[in-house]
Amino acid sequence: MSAILCGRAAVILPASGGLLCAFLVAFPLPGGAQDRTGTAAPPSNALQADTRPHCQVTGTHDISITCDYTPMPMDSSKPSGGGHIALNHAELSFKTKDDNWMRLELRFTNLGPTPISVARLVYIAFDDDAGRNFIRRPLPHVNLAALAPGQPADFEERLLIGALRPGHYQIRLWIPSSDPGLKFNAAHNLLISSLGVADENSGLNRIADFSVTH
Repeated sequence: MSAILCGRAAVILPASGGLLCAFLVAFPLPGGAQDRTGTAAPPSNALQADTRPHCQVTGTHDISITCDYTPMPMDSSKPSGGGHIALNHAELSFKTKDDNWMRLELRFTNLGPTPISVARLVYIAFDDDAGRNFIRRPLPHVNLAALAPGQPADFEERLLIGALRPGHYQIRLWIPSSDPGLKFNAAHNLLISSLGVADENSGLNRIADFSVTH
């Protein structure tokens, strides 16, 4: 018995002179698993990237940030005393030199079956990579208790902020407990039910990052 290759099949020539054809098995190629159609699937690190917020940052001194987020499945998101609230979209624009008015838009969705029972004040914070806080402002127009189940709602703010020194910054939402005695207890903060946003260790919700240059 002998064999020759024709395209993607192996043609086997038995001693009897008949013709048999068996398709070759496709094995995964380096750098990605191959699916049934022969198209290489993305590597595992590319799949992990899909769980992170998708943000576009433009500008150096006049900065604009636009981000989209993916809600967590209900069976994997963990409510922290305030229900299942997803952040869907965020837009920010501000200057890094001198005092200026920052424009902020946030879109939230109540993923749960009932309205939010407890109103919490939402804060926005700018921290450097070492955790030092440079800006923290309350967002009085962001009323999470007004979110109807399953209905996205947009909130807008205009906030006065100061200049920022060169460096790398994380933008976070801090949503503490409405109980004054628990306000600074991170275990009672509300964590957003969007992929790649909540940080259980700090109790904060990271929504974007950016850099300021000289």
